[in-house]
Amino acid sequence: MTKRVGAVITIIFACTAAMWAQDRIAVLDTVLPSGMDKGVVIPITEKIMEEFVRSKSFVVLDRSFIEKTLSEQEFSTSDLTSSDSQQLATIGGFLKASYIVVSTVQKLGDSFFLSAKMIDVSSGVIVAQSSVNRDGSISVLIGMAGELGQKLVAVSTGQEIAASSSNEPATTKPTQSAPPARTRTTTVAPEPAPKPEPKARPSRFSTISVDFGSGATVANELDTGYNYYTFADYDYDAVPGMSYGASLLLPLGLFYLSGNAGWTTAEYDGSLAFIGSSVFTLGVGFGLDIAVGPVLLYAGFRGTSMSFNLIEEYYSSGVDLDTTYAGIGSGFEAGADLRLGGVALGVRYISDAATL
Repeated sequence: MTKRVGAVITIIFACTAAMWAQDRIAVLDTVLPSGMDKGVVIPITEKIMEEFVRSKSFVVLDRSFIEKTLSEQEFSTSDLTSSDSQQLATIGGFLKASYIVVSTVQKLGDSFFLSAKMIDVSSGVIVAQSSVNRDGSISVLIGMAGELGQKLVAVSTGQEIAASSSNEPATTKPTQSAPPARTRTTTVAPEPAPKPEPKARPSRFSTISVDFGSGATVANELDTGYNYYTFADYDYDAVPGMSYGASLLLPLGLFYLSGNAGWTTAEYDGSLAFIGSSVFTLGVGFGLDIAVGPVLLYAGFRGTSMSFNLIEEYYSSGVDLDTTYAGIGSGFEAGADLRLGGVALGVRYISDAATL
């Protein structure tokens, strides 16, 4: 019977990574008065989006994604122009957006008036508002949209806005100081339930590891033909050596599943002979795990496929032998992994035995 015992120090590359994203913003299709050519909706909306993308201050959601999401939830753009903060929070949740931009066009005689406001989804507060007006044909709306987008970005990020040279109304400045502060503080948008949840369960985490440490091999009742019955010595002492390999740990609620492939090598050089061995095991474990803060503790039993290679050199007879034994065995494992951001450090104890 061959037994492999290893106390393994494990360096673990955890399959987790933290990512701090910018606030997500959804620019909704511009609402036109009845009778106006709907062909300008997309150009106006895209022009406003373009300025938010260029600012690099927000993650801007794609129009087709917004349209598809709202369609699936049976909401129309008109729903978002209302002042119902509950409705805005619901729709913002569907889009996973921190802010929503709504814009409208009005026509007064030969003059077009384009206005937009940026709304904090979590509170329903308007954090930025701007408008542009100009005389001309419907095509002037495209240029107006670009200018409106620039003004809205400037107000939302707390930048100074250059004075307007035309007959356009000034941008809404009362909110110019407060909103930027809210925009920064509104990085409290990560506060909604989803963000704390992932932080609440760093307790259990999967790991893929590279293992190394010390181990020992004992080969009992191994008849080599030369009356040398133990790999270690006549007193059946274990011979220590190096242990190394790779492991996978996958928590499943209260239980865990593990996989491990590893080697333990050892040598004994006595007065009668030199004997060296390498034991390769491929094991699958199953047991209980428990999380204590950032530490994951686990222990359970494992089934193994074991291969034992024995090299014997007898000094007196000059006989050299190289023999491999194989068989199925079982064992026990216990460990603790400490999570350190995207990496973890762990200790693992493994004991396997098999009749080969």
